[in-house]
Amino acid sequence: MAKAKIMAIDDEPDIIRLLEKIITRAGYKFVGFTSPKEFLEQYEQEKPDLILLDIMMPEMDGWEVYKEIRKINPKQRVAPLTALELPETLKKGVKELGASDYITKPFDPEELIEKIRKILGE
Repeated sequence: MAKAKIMAIDDEPDIIRLLEKIITRAGYKFVGFTSPKEFLEQYEQEKPDLILLDIMMPEMDGWEVYKEIRKINPKQRVAPLTALELPETLKKGVKELGASDYITKPFDPEELIEKIRKILGE
C-alpha cells in the first residue's frame, strides 16, 4: 500500500523543513508551502490525504484557507497547526468545522506522527 501524502502550509520555512524531515522519515510523502496562495494553486493537483494547516499566517489566515479547501473538497482531512493553546470553544469549533484534529506547536515528533496515523486511520 502506498504511503499517504501530507501537505503542510506554514508561513515559517523552518517549520516546513522540520515537518518534512519528521513526516518523510515516517515514510509519508510530503509537500510543504509557506504561501497559502501557492498551496491553493497546487492543492487540486496534489490530492493530499491530509493537510496540516497553520492558523496564524500574515498573507491569509488558516481559517480562510480552510474555507477554500472545503469549497473544493468538503471531505478533505485537515489538522490545524497552532502555537496557541486552544480554549474549549475553539476545540469545539475545530470539530464542528470538520477538522480531523489539531496540532499545537511546538510539537513532539513522535506525537505528531501518532496524530497523523490516528487521523489517517492507520
